[in-house]
Amino acid sequence: MGLKGFVKRLELAARGDLASFQLEDGSKHYYDPKSPERLLHTFDCLRAGYEGAPYPEPPETIKALCRARDRAQAFEQVAGGNFALFPYSREALIERGELVERSMVARSREDFSE
Repeated sequence: MGLKGFVKRLELAARGDLASFQLEDGSKHYYDPKSPERLLHTFDCLRAGYEGAPYPEPPETIKALCRARDRAQAFEQVAGGNFALFPYSREALIERGELVERSMVARSREDFSE
Protein backbone atom coordinates (compact mmCIF):
# COMPACT_ATOMS: atom_id res chain seq x y z
CA MET A 1 0.00 0.00 0.00
CA GLY A 2 1.28 3.41 -0.94
CA LEU A 3 1.50 6.47 1.23
CA LYS A 4 -1.54 8.06 -0.47
CA GLY A 5 -3.71 5.03 0.31
CA PHE A 6 -2.55 5.04 3.92
CA VAL A 7 -3.28 8.77 4.31
CA LYS A 8 -6.71 8.34 2.68
CA ARG A 9 -7.64 5.58 5.14
CA LEU A 10 -6.48 7.72 8.07
CA GLU A 11 -8.61 10.64 6.83
CA LEU A 12 -11.69 8.40 6.50
CA ALA A 13 -11.18 6.97 9.98
CA ALA A 14 -10.72 10.45 11.47
CA ARG A 15 -14.00 11.65 9.97
CA GLY A 16 -15.99 9.03 11.86
CA ASP A 17 -19.69 9.85 11.61
CA LEU A 18 -19.25 13.20 9.92
CA ALA A 19 -21.63 14.28 7.17
CA SER A 20 -20.55 16.40 4.22
CA PHE A 21 -21.70 18.43 1.26
CA GLN A 22 -19.84 19.50 -1.84
CA LEU A 23 -18.60 23.07 -2.25
CA GLU A 24 -18.44 25.11 -5.45
CA ASP A 25 -14.71 24.49 -5.80
CA GLY A 26 -15.21 20.71 -5.76
CA SER A 27 -13.97 20.17 -2.20
CA LYS A 28 -16.20 18.93 0.60
CA HIS A 29 -17.20 20.53 3.87
CA TYR A 30 -17.44 18.00 6.71
CA TYR A 31 -19.51 18.60 9.81
CA ASP A 32 -20.92 16.66 12.74
CA PRO A 33 -24.72 16.43 12.30
CA LYS A 34 -25.08 15.63 16.02
CA SER A 35 -23.19 18.72 17.15
CA PRO A 36 -25.28 21.27 19.10
CA GLU A 37 -23.22 24.10 17.55
CA ARG A 38 -25.85 25.17 15.00
CA LEU A 39 -28.70 25.06 17.53
CA LEU A 40 -26.70 27.04 20.07
CA HIS A 41 -25.94 29.62 17.38
CA THR A 42 -29.69 29.92 16.74
CA PHE A 43 -30.27 30.59 20.45
CA ASP A 44 -27.50 33.20 20.43
CA CYS A 45 -29.19 34.86 17.44
CA LEU A 46 -32.56 34.83 19.22
CA ARG A 47 -30.97 36.53 22.22
CA ALA A 48 -29.22 39.09 20.01
CA GLY A 49 -32.47 39.81 18.14
CA TYR A 50 -34.32 40.32 21.41
CA GLU A 51 -31.63 42.71 22.64
CA GLY A 52 -31.45 44.53 19.30
CA ALA A 53 -27.82 43.52 18.83
CA PRO A 54 -26.19 42.15 15.67
CA TYR A 55 -26.06 38.39 15.27
CA PRO A 56 -22.88 36.65 16.42
CA GLU A 57 -20.42 35.16 13.94
CA PRO A 58 -21.98 32.01 12.40
CA PRO A 59 -20.32 28.62 12.76
CA GLU A 60 -18.18 27.34 9.88
CA THR A 61 -20.89 24.95 8.67
CA ILE A 62 -23.38 27.78 8.18
CA LYS A 63 -20.73 29.86 6.40
CA ALA A 64 -19.97 26.86 4.18
CA LEU A 65 -23.64 26.70 3.10
CA CYS A 66 -22.99 29.93 1.18
CA ARG A 67 -20.29 28.17 -0.84
CA ALA A 68 -22.18 24.89 -1.42
CA ARG A 69 -22.49 23.66 -4.99
CA ASP A 70 -26.20 22.86 -4.39
CA ARG A 71 -27.21 25.30 -1.66
CA ALA A 72 -30.83 24.11 -1.48
CA GLN A 73 -29.80 20.51 -0.93
CA ALA A 74 -27.08 21.47 1.55
CA PHE A 75 -29.56 23.65 3.49
CA GLU A 76 -32.03 20.74 3.72
CA GLN A 77 -29.24 18.46 4.87
CA VAL A 78 -27.82 20.82 7.51
CA ALA A 79 -30.98 22.53 8.75
CA GLY A 80 -33.20 19.49 8.33
CA GLY A 81 -35.72 21.58 6.46
CA ASN A 82 -36.59 23.32 9.73
CA PHE A 83 -36.64 26.92 8.53
CA ALA A 84 -38.24 28.14 11.77
CA LEU A 85 -34.98 27.51 13.64
CA PHE A 86 -32.68 28.97 10.98
CA PRO A 87 -31.71 32.57 11.82
CA TYR A 88 -31.00 33.66 8.23
CA SER A 89 -33.14 34.23 5.15
CA ARG A 90 -33.50 30.91 3.35
CA GLU A 91 -34.13 32.65 0.01
CA ALA A 92 -31.01 34.84 0.22
CA LEU A 93 -28.91 31.83 1.15
CA ILE A 94 -30.18 29.59 -1.64
CA GLU A 95 -30.49 32.18 -4.41
CA ARG A 96 -27.44 34.37 -3.77
CA GLY A 97 -25.30 32.51 -1.25
CA GLU A 98 -25.67 35.29 1.33
CA LEU A 99 -26.40 35.17 5.05
CA VAL A 100 -29.07 37.79 5.64
CA GLU A 101 -30.30 38.05 9.22
CA ARG A 102 -34.01 37.53 9.71
CA SER A 103 -35.99 38.45 12.79
CA MET A 104 -37.03 35.51 14.91
CA VAL A 105 -38.54 37.64 17.68
CA ALA A 106 -42.33 37.73 17.75
CA ARG A 107 -43.90 41.14 17.67
CA SER A 108 -46.85 41.87 19.94
CA ARG A 109 -50.13 42.31 18.05
CA GLU A 110 -52.07 43.70 20.97
CA ASP A 111 -52.52 47.42 21.54
CA PHE A 112 -51.73 48.27 25.16
CA SER A 113 -52.12 52.03 24.74
CA GLU A 114 -55.31 52.26 26.79
